[in-house]
Amino acid sequence: MSSKFFLKNIQLITFDVHNVLLTVRNGAPYHYARLARQHLNIPAIDENLLRSNFFPAFRTLNINHPGYGVHTNISSRQWWTLLIEYTFKDYKLSSTQVEKLSQIIYDEFAKGELWIKHPQADDVLKELSKKKLLGVISNFDERLESLLEQHDVRKYFQFILTPRNCGSYKPQVEIFSHAAKLGNIKSNTNLCHVGDDIKLDYRAAQIANCQVLLLCKDEKSKQNLLNEHQDIDRNHVISNFNEVLNIII
Repeated sequence: MSSKFFLKNIQLITFDVHNVLLTVRNGAPYHYARLARQHLNIPAIDENLLRSNFFPAFRTLNINHPGYGVHTNISSRQWWTLLIEYTFKDYKLSSTQVEKLSQIIYDEFAKGELWIKHPQADDVLKELSKKKLLGVISNFDERLESLLEQHDVRKYFQFILTPRNCGSYKPQVEIFSHAAKLGNIKSNTNLCHVGDDIKLDYRAAQIANCQVLLLCKDEKSKQNLLNEHQDIDRNHVISNFNEVLNIII
C-alpha cells in the first residue's frame, strides 16, 4: 500500500466485530462439538461434519430470516435453535435435545472467554477515539453489547448498531445511514467502515456512499483477495489493524 494514500474528512469510523475486533476461540464448530459431548453425552461428535453443516445452514437462515429474524417474528434464540438443529441433523437429536443444546450454546457464546480480542484493538481504538467518533455496525445479536463490555472495548464506541436494535442489517444501506445519523455527520462520505467481508462490509459500504477499509488476516490473504477480486482498490485493503491509524487522518 502506498504510504501517500489517506482517507480525508472522515468524522465517524464504524467497525464490524466478528473476525475484526473479536474472533471465536478455536472456531464455533469446536465448541458445538465440545458442548454436545459434555451435555448430551454423545461422545462421537465429528467436528468436521458439524463445520460442513454449519456454514450452509448459516447462509440459508440469513436468507430466510435475515437479521436474526428481526422482520420474520422469531427471536435470536429461536434463530440459533434452527441453526443448531440443522448443524446436528446427522445425529437425529430429539426436539428436547435440540432445545437444550441450543440454549446452552447460546449462553456459552455470550461469555467473553470464548472470544479472542484482536491484539491491536485496544491501541488502535484508544488512539482513534481521541480524534474521531467511533461506532459499531455488526450483523450480531443482543449478546454483542455484553461481549464488548467483557473485553473492555465498549467504552470506545458512541453507539452499537445490530439488526435487533435498529431493524436493518448489512448489506442494507439503511444501517450505514442510521450510523451516520447517530454520529451527527453531514454525509455518508464522512463515514469510514472497517470490516472483513467483501459483500457485507466492502461493497455494502460503497453502495451506501461510505468510505471503507477491508481487513485481511495477513498479507497472504490480502494478496489472494486482490488476485481474485481485481475490481477492489488495493489502497482500501489492509492486513494490519494498525494501518487504520496511518490511513485515516
